[in-house]
This record gives sequence, C-alpha cells and structure tokens, in this order.
Amino acid sequence: MITKMKKVDLLVFHQEYDAFLNNLRDLGVVHIQEKESGTSEEFEQAKAQSELYSQFLKAMDRFPVGAEKSPKTIRLTSAEEVIAFAEDLQNQKAELARQLDATQKDLEVSVPFGEFDTATVEKLAAVGYQMNFYSCNATAFKQEWADNYYATPVGENGSTVYFVTFSAEKPVIDAENIVLPAQSISELQAQKAELEAKISDLDLNLQAVGEQCRPIIDAAVVANKNAIQLSKVHLNSQNVAGDALKLIEGWIPEDKEADVKAMLDASSAYYEVREPQAGDNVPIKFRNGGFSKMYERLTKMYGFPNYDEWDPTPIVGFFFTLFFAICMGDAGYGILIMLYGILDMTGKAKSVPILGEMLEGCGSMITALGIATTVIGFLLGTFFGLNIVDAGLIDGTSGVGSIINYMSHGEISGYSVQMVAAICIGVFHICLALVIKAALYTKKEGFKSQISTWGWVLLLVGGVITGVLFLAGALSQDAMTMVLIGIGAVSALAIYFLNNVGRLAKNPITGILINPLAGLYDTYNMASGLMGDILSYIRLYALCLAGGMLGGAFNMIGDMIRGDEGSIVLLIPAILIYVVGHLFNLLMSAISAFVHPLRLNFVEYFKNAGYEGKGHAYNPFEEKK
Repeated sequence: MITKMKKVDLLVFHQEYDAFLNNLRDLGVVHIQEKESGTSEEFEQAKAQSELYSQFLKAMDRFPVGAEKSPKTIRLTSAEEVIAFAEDLQNQKAELARQLDATQKDLEVSVPFGEFDTATVEKLAAVGYQMNFYSCNATAFKQEWADNYYATPVGENGSTVYFVTFSAEKPVIDAENIVLPAQSISELQAQKAELEAKISDLDLNLQAVGEQCRPIIDAAVVANKNAIQLSKVHLNSQNVAGDALKLIEGWIPEDKEADVKAMLDASSAYYEVREPQAGDNVPIKFRNGGFSKMYERLTKMYGFPNYDEWDPTPIVGFFFTLFFAICMGDAGYGILIMLYGILDMTGKAKSVPILGEMLEGCGSMITALGIATTVIGFLLGTFFGLNIVDAGLIDGTSGVGSIINYMSHGEISGYSVQMVAAICIGVFHICLALVIKAALYTKKEGFKSQISTWGWVLLLVGGVITGVLFLAGALSQDAMTMVLIGIGAVSALAIYFLNNVGRLAKNPITGILINPLAGLYDTYNMASGLMGDILSYIRLYALCLAGGMLGGAFNMIGDMIRGDEGSIVLLIPAILIYVVGHLFNLLMSAISAFVHPLRLNFVEYFKNAGYEGKGHAYNPFEEKK
C-alpha cells in the first residue's frame, strides 16, 4: 500500500532559518520538494567530497589484509588526514614497486653471466681490454669469435648461450650485445631485498589504515551526506519578500501530521497543510507488512508507482514466489534455499562466499521462496532430481500420491499437465493485469474514456470464465454459446464503436467511420501482443523441466560411477558428483528462477496492467546515521 501524504508549505523568517532547519531535521519526517534551482558552491564541494570518499572506500577494500592485525598504530583524527596519509603511502609504494621491477630486470640480465668483480673489469679496461657481453643461439656460436676475441661461454639457458669477449676494440660479431648493470648480482640481490622490506613495511601501514581508520571515513561519509542534504534544502528554498522570508515546500505522511503541526506551532513559522492535487509530484512511501514488505525491493528495482497508482508489490510478491517455485521445481532445492534464508535471518549467512554479501538482508524473502519451492517441488514429485513416485518413495495410485503422479506424468489433450498449467497461470496473470488496468484508469480518467478497455476485459476475462465453467460442467454447450455471443456483442460495441465517446458525441458521422478503424487497429495490437505475452509463460515449464533433467543427469552419472556393488572406493567420487552436480544445478536454476519470473512481472504483467513506475521515493529531511 501507498502511505497517504499531505503537502506542507512553510514560511520562515531568514533570521530563524538555520535554527528552524535544525528542528525540522530533528523531526525527520518532512520530505523537501526538489526544484530546478541551480547549484551552489557548498553543494558542489559536498558532492566532490562525496565522490572522494566513495573512491577512497573502494581503494580501502584493496588495501593489504594480513592473517594478523598490523603492529602499526595510526594516529589520525580526520578523514582528510587519513586520505592524505594513505595516498602518500600508495605513492611511495608505487615508486618502490617501479624500482623493484627495474632491479628484477637487471638481475634477469646479470644472472646468466654469473657474479663479476666490477673492479677487475675496470682494471682490464685501464690496460686497454674491453669486456663485452653477448648472447646468441648455441648453434650460431662460432669458433672464430673465440680465436679472435677470446669469446668464452659462461652460461646457457635452453638453446641460448651467454658469452663474454676480451679485446682492445669492440668485436664485430653477429650476436646480441648485452649491457650489464653497474651493480653486481650480490648488490642487486641486496637492493631487491631492501626494496621488498620497504614495500612490506608500507603494506603494514596500509593494513593498519584499513583496520583502524575506516570508522573515521564512515563518520565523514555520514557527515557529508547530511551536508549534501542540507545544501539541497537551501537550494530548494525560495526567497520571498526580498530576503526576509524563506519558502519551503514539502510532503509529510498523513499519520505524522499531528507531530509536524505540534513542532510548527511551537515555532514562529507560518504553514499550510493541504491534500495533494492533480499534477503534484507526491513522493511515495510504502506501507506494507508481513509478506508484501519482503518484496518491496523488487518493486523498487523497476520503479516506484505514481501517487495515483496502486502499489503492485502484493501481486508481484505472490506471483514472483509462485513463478520462482515452479522454475526451481525441486523440493530438495527448496529445503536448501529455505535453510539459507533462515541462516541469513539469523545473521549467519555472511560466512558464505559471495552469496553472503549479495543476498544480505533478503533472508525473509529467501525463506518464503524456499518454502514455496519445497511445496511446489513436492507436488511436482521431484526431490534432488529424483522422481519420488517412480522411485517408489510414495504411492502414486491413491491420495496425494495420485495427484503428484498426475502432475509429473499426466497429459491434457496430449500436452504435459505442467505445460498446460503454466499457460493457464499466464492467462490468469494477464487477465488480472487487464482488470487492474481498467479499474486504475477508470479511477484516474473516468469510465467514458475506458469503455474500450472494459470491453476487452469483458471479452477476455468473461470468455475465460465462461470456458472454465463449461469445462467444469456448470454450463451446457448451448448455454456457453449464448453467453459467448452476448459477451462478444457487448464487447464489440465497446471496442469498435464506443472506444472514443468524445469523437462520437462531437461528430456522430466521423465517429461511426473512424471508431471501428481505431478498434481494428487496437484489435491487431491486442491479439499479437497477448499471444506473445501468454506464450512467454511456457518458460516456467521449460525451466522446471530443464532443472529436473539436469538434476536427474547428475544422479545418473553418480549412479554409474557408484555401480551396483557399492564399493567404498567408488562411493566417494559418486558422492562428489552428487554434491557438486546438484550445487551447480541449484545455482544455475536459482539464477534463471530469479531473472525469468522477474521478467514476467516487469514486462508481461506491468505492460498489461498499465504500470508506469515513474514515481520517486519519500526521502525525509533527517539526520543521517
């Protein structure tokens, strides 16, 4: 449900403006209406600071984390000091990493030639002998280089040979000339160890920043959010009577009106409270409880309803749960999902890798999805890919067992019961959407403008109900024919002649000519759209079937590995196949069972229900924590 809201207009003397805003923020229930009011230096600075904090928090997530707490102690008091300190550490680390990379490259060049005494090389140069370093393919090394330049191999690496020459002049030979660094290998190794020690020390400091300074940044983020909110209020306040008065427009929940009036009566501000009017951009606050509240996040994913729309959450919640359970279609998987939901509700699911963070706070919804999946999976007769009727775990000839057997193996006119059920559910879902659309737009625009819409509702919903009554034996074939003729006649009149009453009243001749053409065009769109929408619900059957077949395949593979002898040696890999296979199938099925039911609600249902989702959330001016 959508909370009833009221508009409040406030006039405040500029001398009391700041104190009044503090009191208003302490009350924490007034949503300040935003306007196209430009920007301010204060607002831009707060936004820039928010971006800085956001980037730094992401950087903090990448700070080194040790098995033990860092022995370093960081004594910083402000977010600016923390950020500057951390940036300095990161800059130092980047420079040391660059030096370490260069040292490592020098080592890679030097190691093939071994340890050389640079002093000896310098003495040779002093008496007129140059020592040069080369590498080439071992097959390309020539004896004449040894004869002419005293070329001496000093190392090999695969097919590459490394050698040195001694000569008065630089040799002219067909080999790669290598320039060794000035330091010896031992000096380079010492330099590398020193750089690694310095980087390790910087990592300990960065680890300490991550462990000790996050509360400082978190507090700064909250303070900055409050600053942004306050600056927005300043921007959305208008000067009245010069600069003497400030006008603030806002919205309050109807159930908070008494509290707001009490606060305003205690101040010197002038105020007016009124009901929303047509065209008002009213913020949306949900007022759901129990089952529906769990699914508000799904509605918010698409968009908040407008104030003159209905909250779709209860219907979306019910059908999303049903669709999810059908797509999963396995009682064993349902039990695992339910257990995970209970773990999340108790705060113990955070230890699960990836999923713990992704699904945090969804415990109650996950539990409901798990319960529904368990029930539907049981009715479909599937438990971890095993058909419980075929396996003899339940008698499929009587009672509940016969129902389960029919749902898993039965056919209607040659088609699987599950596929027919998916189509029937889709028809009901679409019909419900059409009824809601007709009722909603009748409420908003009046009955005259929606005669054609009600004609389609009568034709489709009435036709479906009549067919169901006939199949149930409540109507004879003759009675059904008469009812369908009546429904068709009334619907045709509404769709083809009364689709635009205003046009018909203004010019009857034009209306009689144009309205049927408009009705035909509407018929084409309705027929093509509805057919595609209804066929979309086959995906419920297809996903259920695919998950069950994949689970059964893993069972078959495990059984083949285990064999008939039941060897302990073969039992271990078989169990591994069972566990890993079903976990994989559970995860893949859960992804599909989330995406596709969401699509059926967001596309097929919302389109036919006329849901726009262009509202905006109620965001009261309050102290952020």
